Amino acid sequence: MRSIVLMALVSTAALAQEVSQPVADVTPRGGCVAEDSRGLPEGPLGVGYVEADLAVGRRPCPRTEVGLAVRGAGIIDTPNFYGNVGAQGALFGSWAVRPRTELFASLEAVSFGFTQNATLTKTEITLGHMTAGVSQVLYDTERLTGAFTGRVLLPTSFEIPGMRLVGAEVGHAVSWRPKTWLEVHGAASVDLTLGLGAARSDPRVGGFAVVGAMWQPTTWFGFVLDVNGRIGRVSYLAPTIGARFRISSFGIEVGGSLPIVGNDRHDFVASLRFSWRF
Repeated sequence: MRSIVLMALVSTAALAQEVSQPVADVTPRGGCVAEDSRGLPEGPLGVGYVEADLAVGRRPCPRTEVGLAVRGAGIIDTPNFYGNVGAQGALFGSWAVRPRTELFASLEAVSFGFTQNATLTKTEITLGHMTAGVSQVLYDTERLTGAFTGRVLLPTSFEIPGMRLVGAEVGHAVSWRPKTWLEVHGAASVDLTLGLGAARSDPRVGGFAVVGAMWQPTTWFGFVLDVNGRIGRVSYLAPTIGARFRISSFGIEVGGSLPIVGNDRHDFVASLRFSWRF
């Protein structure tokens, strides 16, 4: 009987010592670690106005995933007898080579364009633009994460006859989660593009910024509202709205944008993205 009582006392003391360990020992270190198991897309919406995914904010946290994106855009300028409707089907992917480092790429495997003015009509299907880049987390606390991002635009597109477009972009992406149901994000970048070919290179410099938030009432749904802005030869201020869904590791994102200020001529830009996270 004494042995049983002694064993019970020893077991109780051991359990009490285990429970009394500081909570910080089991708390996830860094927002990227805490969010790693989610298949829901993160960061700004992937709705872009220029080549490939240039001037589109990225999430700061490294992820390993593959996906398919469909983008559509239209310019209907009736007073000037001009119209352009385009669509691209892109493959994209990223690889978290380390907990703080990600390599990523995107290729417009099919690019369709239809253009009509007062005298001419043109329909074109060709290979589109490709980008490749890297992101590096600079700071990562329980609620706030920031990363450097950089990418290059490769000369794969045949959209401009006799010309291949190249470029580069560098920027910073940030994500803040003050509540479990609210993620606030932002990004800023500068980019340079120029043409390679018989004609003049016509370099173009631009600056881009986006700020927005995702309301996430459940682990499988999120509603996103962003405001995108760009200065340069092409300038705009454009609200962007979208919705995100998650089924296990499969993510769906749909978004649309409309410029309200600037010289950009688009009447609409929309995107549908599917991704699988590993």
